[in-house]
Amino acid sequence: MNIRVFFGVSALLVSSFCAATPRAVDAEQFDIAGVKLGMDPEAAVAAIAERLGIDKLSIEFDKFPQENRITNTKEPKYFTAKISGASVIVHFEPNVPYNPKNKMAVSMIIYEQPWTPDNVASMKQAAIEKYGQPSNGTIGVSSHWCLQPHNNPGFGCSEFRGPKLVLSGTKLQLEDFRYRQAVIDYMNKSSSSKPAF
Repeated sequence: MNIRVFFGVSALLVSSFCAATPRAVDAEQFDIAGVKLGMDPEAAVAAIAERLGIDKLSIEFDKFPQENRITNTKEPKYFTAKISGASVIVHFEPNVPYNPKNKMAVSMIIYEQPWTPDNVASMKQAAIEKYGQPSNGTIGVSSHWCLQPHNNPGFGCSEFRGPKLVLSGTKLQLEDFRYRQAVIDYMNKSSSSKPAF
């Protein structure tokens, strides 16, 4: 390829991509299969069963729950629902501060289909129809929705720690890392002690 043509095409691609202005979107208002961030397990099961039209008994919870150091009880960390070759996995974190009436909250939802070119295209189309244009993204790799997208187009919401939605191929993930961070901070604080030497 002629070097002038190469650099000309490269400049055109970069300029056209960078022309897109990052857009703030509140992903906390989004849902995947009816499930929203912050829901308790019972509400999440009811929502996904209604949206997908499945029996609640078909939803599989974590079969080997471990004792939660915040709730001091064994709590499932996730459940899985399957429909038409796709799966939805809903993850939970304990609420901090601890609430005995609402122990666990949805912290992440993942919807995934088998990878095929048609599924990739239909997932992207469906996501834009439901959530609107992305805030930002990594060109050719993923699309991101969040309140504080990176100033540089192409970096997505990589530095945002609040609720964000990411579409990558046939995987759609809605997550709020603050739930996990609250647990980490709580555990660190509970393990801290005053030096006495």
